[in-house]
Amino acid sequence: MILSYPVFKYMGMRSSLPLPSWKVVSIQILFYFILEDFIFYWGHRILHTKWLYKHVHSVHHEYATPFGLTSEYAHPAEILFLGFATIVGPAITGPHLITLWLWMVLRVLETVEAHCGYHLPFSLSNFLPLYGGADFHDYHHRLLYTKSGNYSSTFVYMDWIFGTDKGYRRLKSLKGN
Repeated sequence: MILSYPVFKYMGMRSSLPLPSWKVVSIQILFYFILEDFIFYWGHRILHTKWLYKHVHSVHHEYATPFGLTSEYAHPAEILFLGFATIVGPAITGPHLITLWLWMVLRVLETVEAHCGYHLPFSLSNFLPLYGGADFHDYHHRLLYTKSGNYSSTFVYMDWIFGTDKGYRRLKSLKGN
């Protein structure tokens, strides 16, 4: 974290007035979510290869039924590997500090919600068709082996495109959801 400030400053981060418009903030954060999801999908899928799963990612999968704190419970190598996906968008765009803070807050909230273990009536997956949410990610944690599918962090389109959510979709159709 100490090193991130000079890096972001070098990449163009601002902290002075005027504040960016809500449109700029919204577009940047949407871009961050899409880019992060793309990078996270591939990184997470790689973490499910036999060797990396056994030596790194299995720490995160210690709990078959996730709860909010398991979102941050991971091997240090995994935190660095997947944390890169979270900071690459802001590093590219050089956002205002307010935008960066908002992005980090939304990203952590999304991560904890995906690992909360509950599909709540106010879950974003009830309102945003491409949002995965807790139910989607719970399926991933229930299958404790290397090819579990549902690798996306936020949205489900990458899993749908590459067919890594077939087991989840089959289960949902059998349950009639």
